[in-house]
Order: sequence, then C-alpha cells, then structure tokens
Amino acid sequence: MNLGLLVIGLIGYAIGCIPTAWIAMKLSHGKDIRNEGTGNVGAHNVYDVSGSTWLSITVGVVDAIKGVAAVYVAQLLHGDWFAAVAVSGTAVVLGHNWNVLLRFKGGRGLATATGVFAMVDPLFLIVWWITYLTGYFAIRKNVHVGSMTAIIGTAVLAWSTPDRVIRDTTLVVCHDPMQMRLFVAAVSLLLFIRHVEPIREVLRTMSFSDDEE
Repeated sequence: MNLGLLVIGLIGYAIGCIPTAWIAMKLSHGKDIRNEGTGNVGAHNVYDVSGSTWLSITVGVVDAIKGVAAVYVAQLLHGDWFAAVAVSGTAVVLGHNWNVLLRFKGGRGLATATGVFAMVDPLFLIVWWITYLTGYFAIRKNVHVGSMTAIIGTAVLAWSTPDRVIRDTTLVVCHDPMQMRLFVAAVSLLLFIRHVEPIREVLRTMSFSDDEE
C-alpha cells in the first residue's frame, strides 16, 4: 500500500477511536456504556441508558464531526487525491465501529458515516434517508430495520446512479465515479456488519411473537 494512504488510514482510524459515547456516559453518569443497555457505544444507546435527548444528540453530533474531520485531514494532507479521502473516510468508520481503545467494541457508525458523506457527496445522505423511511414505514417500524434497509438500498443505488449525477453532486475531486461507488460500498459494508446482530434480534422477537399467536 502507498505509504501516504497507510498514514492517512491510521489517522482516520485514530479519529474514529475517540470514544464519544463512552466519555459522555462516564462523565455524566459514571457508567461504562459497554456494560449498559445494548452495549453499543453510540448515541442511540446513550439515549436508551440515560434517557437524555440532549446528551444523545450531543454524542451523535460529535460522532458526525469525527467523520467530517477525517475527510478534512485527508484533503489537508493530500489535496484532491480521492483515494486518500476514501481511505480516511472508511477508516474513521472502522475506528468508530471497532475501537481498539475499547477492546474493539464500538458504535454502529451511522453518525460518523453521515459526517463523511456530508463532506464527500450529500446525494448519498438523501438516498439514505429516503430508503430509511421506506424501510421503517413499509417493512417494520423499527430503527434497525430502517437502517439496514437504508444501508443496503444506498449501496445498491450507488451502483445504478449515472456517472454524470455522481460527478455533479460530489464535493471532492473524483475523476472516476466507480471509485465513489466502491467507497460507498466499503462504508456500507462496515455499517451492515454492525447491524446484523440488531436485525437478528428483531427477527427473533418477530418469531417469538408468531409462536405466541
């Protein structure tokens, strides 16, 4: 691997490892969020455990800023080199989801990925929300079902989006739209993996309900 990409990947991962939810819960409630609620180190679990909307929103915003920061640092160090942006943007989500400081526990990456795509191509944020709402209301009113629908839908739609549309909406220099599609797919895969267990729990709950009937 190019040394520059390795370095920016490590920087992106380090930014992702800032344990926002863990810090917030330690300072505000003296609790280790890994041992509370679902054990997820993210804004949703902060709300479930603390019941505090403002604390949950604060955690989500800071996690999104991590994504923004990773892309900004890549551009600062490497200018218009899209590969650097893609590596840093993917690495920051990886660090958030599998945090070496928390023994590889972490969040599910949605807020951090939001920050990344806000800097790279907001089109995919719009696509994400449309598919999320579709999954939430059309399939099942559950945030994890909506999120998984959005993750899969965004990855699939990225491959069917015309090259011209990608070029017109991208905020960074990307000469080959295929690179953007691969980037979206890589981030989506990291999000998908972290949402498998919640979806399994939803399916188990549905199965249990059916058995009771």
